[in-house]
Amino acid sequence: MAQHFLLSPRARDLTITELASMQERTAKKLFRQARWPETDGEPYCPHCGNLRCYEMSRERFKCSAKECKHVFTVTSGTAFAWRKLPFKKMLLAIWFAANSVKGKAALQLSRELGVQHKTAWVLLMKLREVVASRREGMVLDGEVEIDGKYAGGHVRPENKAENRVDRRLRGNRSPDRLCALAIRQRGFLGQTFTRVIREEDGDAAWSAVRDHVSRDAKVFADEHGSYNDLIGLNRLGRVNHSKAYSSEDGTNTNFVESFFSRVQRAYVGIHHRFSTRYLDWYVADLAWREDLRQLSNGGLTRSLLRQALARKTSRYLCGYWQGNKPPDLVWEGDQAPVLC
Repeated sequence: MAQHFLLSPRARDLTITELASMQERTAKKLFRQARWPETDGEPYCPHCGNLRCYEMSRERFKCSAKECKHVFTVTSGTAFAWRKLPFKKMLLAIWFAANSVKGKAALQLSRELGVQHKTAWVLLMKLREVVASRREGMVLDGEVEIDGKYAGGHVRPENKAENRVDRRLRGNRSPDRLCALAIRQRGFLGQTFTRVIREEDGDAAWSAVRDHVSRDAKVFADEHGSYNDLIGLNRLGRVNHSKAYSSEDGTNTNFVESFFSRVQRAYVGIHHRFSTRYLDWYVADLAWREDLRQLSNGGLTRSLLRQALARKTSRYLCGYWQGNKPPDLVWEGDQAPVLC
């Protein structure tokens, strides 16, 4: 029997002991190589592209072009702009975040790094926003599965049975209860597209398939009525879960259901609750982990570092504790702002 990838030495090519013994200058070199891979870590001006820059004090660089003279750092204009943590501690935070298969809790990271909970929370949210941005141009092909999962908005039942209500009914649900819509591509290299919506409806499903699924792909869905109109976009296979999890011809949605099991375990076992305001980023982060589950922890760390340094400074998380908050991340229709 073949050995599972996570049990093999290839899955653990970067350990915490290696990072703990790393010097600050080595961590800075890794940041420079991830920021400027084209020049192997040699800085060039992000303003004019001039390759001739010299290092100043306090880890700053200055462009030598007379018409520019732009001053910048390794993290200027990236997701880590205006950082205060040293490079080594930030690298440790990225490793902890990438090495956790079901996500990382900010309170646990704050204890591991010895930083305030606010610092750990914003850093993790910046990383979640970074991996959520990969959905912008995502188009799934081949065989894809679509389904929705409700999360959040727990309603505490009354003590006496005669006072309890059926919480499955729409009128008895909490307004904080949201639906995570997921479209997952089958196969070893398949991707997962996610979007948080108010409830599982036809407009949200149709729009997601229209924009992020190839017209040549075949879509598999359950018996929910919100997926009826998809037959006008793509070939559609249905399975009635009230009768069977898999139909006689093999039609099923087990692949997307396995992703929802990861979401449920992260909700219950890691975070204990999701803030519905940021549920979209939490689910997108879990989708990124699911898609790259066959990548080593070192590969995940380097990939996350490169994405963060290639992403522009967040408009919503830079200065978060000074009052800068993101708008609602719930999809409300095609006219809603695109937030990734």
